[in-house]
Amino acid sequence: MDKVRAKIRQIVRMACAAFLIPCTVSADQLRIDSAEAWRQWTLPGDAVDFELGGLKPVFTRRNINAVANASDFAGGIRAVGSNARDGVNLIDGTIETYWAPDLEAPLEDWWIEVDLGRVVSAQRIELHFASTSEPLEFFKILTSDGETFFSNAGVGIEGTLRYNDRRLYSFNQDQIVEIDFGLKPLRHIRIQADKKTPGTQFSELRVESVGDNLSLGAIERGGEIVVRSLIGSGRDERDENPLISRNLVDGDITSYWGRKEGRGLLPVGRFTLDLGVLYWIDRVRLLGDFTGLPTTGEQARARFGSINYLWYHMTGSDGSLAPDGSLRWVSLGELPESPRNQRDIVHFEERFPLMKLRYIRLLFGMTTNALSGTTAEIQTFGEGFPAELTARSPIYDLGGEKAVSTISWRGTSPPATRVEIRSRTGNALVEEYVFYDKNGKGVTERKYDKLIPSFRGKIDTVRASGDDWSNWSRAYDTSGQFFLSPGPRRYVQLETRFLSDDPSATATLDDISLDFGNPLAEQTRAEVFPRQALPGEKGEFTYYLQSDLDATSLGFDQIELSSSADLTFLAIRVDGESASVDLENIDGGFKLSFANAIARSALVEIDFESTLYLNQTRFDANLFNSALTPTGRQQVDPGDASADIESEQVFVSLPIDERLFSALTLSTRIFTPNGDGIGDHLLVKFDLLKVLNPRPVELGVYDMSGRRVALISDAAITAGRQKIVCDGRNPEGRTVPPGLYILQIEVAGDALTHTESRLISVVY
Repeated sequence: MDKVRAKIRQIVRMACAAFLIPCTVSADQLRIDSAEAWRQWTLPGDAVDFELGGLKPVFTRRNINAVANASDFAGGIRAVGSNARDGVNLIDGTIETYWAPDLEAPLEDWWIEVDLGRVVSAQRIELHFASTSEPLEFFKILTSDGETFFSNAGVGIEGTLRYNDRRLYSFNQDQIVEIDFGLKPLRHIRIQADKKTPGTQFSELRVESVGDNLSLGAIERGGEIVVRSLIGSGRDERDENPLISRNLVDGDITSYWGRKEGRGLLPVGRFTLDLGVLYWIDRVRLLGDFTGLPTTGEQARARFGSINYLWYHMTGSDGSLAPDGSLRWVSLGELPESPRNQRDIVHFEERFPLMKLRYIRLLFGMTTNALSGTTAEIQTFGEGFPAELTARSPIYDLGGEKAVSTISWRGTSPPATRVEIRSRTGNALVEEYVFYDKNGKGVTERKYDKLIPSFRGKIDTVRASGDDWSNWSRAYDTSGQFFLSPGPRRYVQLETRFLSDDPSATATLDDISLDFGNPLAEQTRAEVFPRQALPGEKGEFTYYLQSDLDATSLGFDQIELSSSADLTFLAIRVDGESASVDLENIDGGFKLSFANAIARSALVEIDFESTLYLNQTRFDANLFNSALTPTGRQQVDPGDASADIESEQVFVSLPIDERLFSALTLSTRIFTPNGDGIGDHLLVKFDLLKVLNPRPVELGVYDMSGRRVALISDAAITAGRQKIVCDGRNPEGRTVPPGLYILQIEVAGDALTHTESRLISVVY
């Protein structure tokens, strides 16, 4: 392990990346548009489908035929007595095909067994005989939840199957035989003839279950199941072995999570299930069967002495965080404390309105005696497309430090849905090791070391982003827009998020493509000076841009400078010499065009004016070459552009104080709203500072007793110069009486509420 730990910390700058998952690169374009390409991504298991060449979230269904997708869980025809070749016709989803036992075979071979591949909460079983044949007259239908037989030592005998329920049919004339199964657990069905009926044909077997059980596949989607025990007064806590905890979501009712405590202790447990994806959920079932406990030997006492929940409280979370950083939970249901719960109830269920949930948590009490407690399965149901899921690409190698110009994609986004695509880039890779337990679940190195050897799985070598990688970009707005991550870089990675506020609708993604090429400059560095400014006051700044070009650099003849603040161009110099440029004002800034392209390393200095209202206002530059396509551009990186200044940053800060507004001025102190056209309106001006996201700003008029007589505005606005007009009317539309009033502006900050007042006089 020491050698492994040393390699984990090794950062390697790669000259080539033959070991990486390859990407399709053609004519300076990377394109992801096939099932093979999507398969290379880290996808959330069964929550997304890519087999048709694009990505589409998978719909969660209610009231499904559990036979139809048994093969997804390694189920199907378990065994057949005769005519085995046609056995699959019984579960192929169509009544046009059939299985018929061989008329010449002995009666004991007139049977067939179906394995659903996982235990389901079954509502109804239907056996269809072909309409053109005689139905079987004498037969039985045996069902099993998957329980095995046990040896005298109380150990389950592998490969055996105990059928724990049977229905006998005599003189049957029905073409469709139905069984109301009452939501009991079901996995295996055996149909066995008690008398031959010549020409009988079995066309279809159906099992109507509650729906797609979202607990299955949670681990493969990146989720997990954690069980924590609180012993005694709750001071002592422990996490259960994750290999045992996963028995709760493995679809096998014979595997279970169980506890056995000494007399007098008060065991309290907590299950936390992470589904890995944000789903629309409205139903959770808890199967407390004792099927996995022995029926023979000394251990049989545990089965017949086992109990279930004394009480529980079930909560759920969509993944949003509370102020303390923990998950925000909502109540889904609770079971009041009662000794009857422990033996009289085997299956528990909570239903609630359809809501977005990713996490299910159950806090429960079990026993006050020396008895075992078991939970076999947690089943989760809902309906609709996922509310949110994330897919991430592998690290793509562009074959050298390239400048990605644009990102494009195709797909659909119905109302209330959207796809968010982000990117990041870098040049350094980290060589790491990923550890797995024997079930293929990724674990930390520390947990891997604690596992006994037989519980340890493989160790994979992976290459991850190094220390020079950018953060994930903001989400792209439209297909074909400029690439937002820094360049030139050698490696790129993409992330997509599918979001839906309508369970009946989802966005889809057909393909993604990146256009890239040789950089305009091998390296760029930029900084802004001065580094600090006074809020709301116009100031002069200089943007220093150092560009390093080599023989492969294409050069540039245009520079675009943009910001959230207003920009006014003043002058430009190249290597200290004044330069002539054409000026084009654009949204958020300006673009400067040179008569001749800059094809050598140079220091460019751009002087401009700006008025700042936001702390750490950024100034971003992009280089263009007009001889290339209009989308061919290169972002400029922050860095040490000039040795003459100390900045190395492309943002300007405001003084550190708690002010949220300044420069409050009134057009007049004497307000005469009498309709004569003179002094009828009061113009209020102020600078709103440091407010990046819209925040309510309340401007009100108060009488001298402090009672508000008019609300001028409470609109949510962002930082900048603000102008609000007051017409002197109260909420009922009448002008306020003459007299002295207080005009007050109020902004609620994160920590304090900031107010400022002015005295005004209303006269007529």
